[in-house]
Amino acid sequence: MSLKTPKISPVTGVILAGGKSRRMGENKALLQLGGDSLIGHVIRRMRLVTDELLLITNSPAEYRHLDLPMYADIVPNTGALGGIYTGLTHASHDPVLCVACDSPFFAPKLLTYLVSVLAEYDAVMPYTTSRDKTHLTLQTLCAAYSKSCLSIIERMLQASELRVHALQEWAHIKRIPPEIWQRFDPNGMSFFNINTPEDLDSATSYIRSQTQQ
Repeated sequence: MSLKTPKISPVTGVILAGGKSRRMGENKALLQLGGDSLIGHVIRRMRLVTDELLLITNSPAEYRHLDLPMYADIVPNTGALGGIYTGLTHASHDPVLCVACDSPFFAPKLLTYLVSVLAEYDAVMPYTTSRDKTHLTLQTLCAAYSKSCLSIIERMLQASELRVHALQEWAHIKRIPPEIWQRFDPNGMSFFNINTPEDLDSATSYIRSQTQQ
């Protein structure tokens, strides 16, 4: 199946590569998966739906071979929220798609949909639910953001509020339920990220199953 999907121009893509990879024990973004690095898979898919691609990292030497514009965190030690803030600041276009460097299977068509419904919202985020439907998790690193989030995130950082999902308490967020996002990604693989060797094994098995179909 082709990954190609219509682009809504212009869009900036932001890849966050600022994690410590503590559970993996090495830089997971550069681990090999099915003939490419994890971040290589992300870049390939992001290029299908963006007009500009930025990498947010505090270790630029490790990623120089990717030949992408790279930016260090403007506000150090602020986690993913600070990475999103940095990406929004340097993005040439509005809206901005933000993804993690360790999520190799996101569906480009889902990201295009998120951009298409951003409109007057500050951000659009899919959410998943627990099996008993009692817990909701916003997928903040498979999301579309408007630059209107910049001033909001500034206030959050000033208040030492570093939880990305807390944006829903500060900003006008459109949340996308499973019955909608599953039209573009039936199995929710866009939200599969790799943190441990076991996750990498699962990803390898998934790729093998796809190639055998």
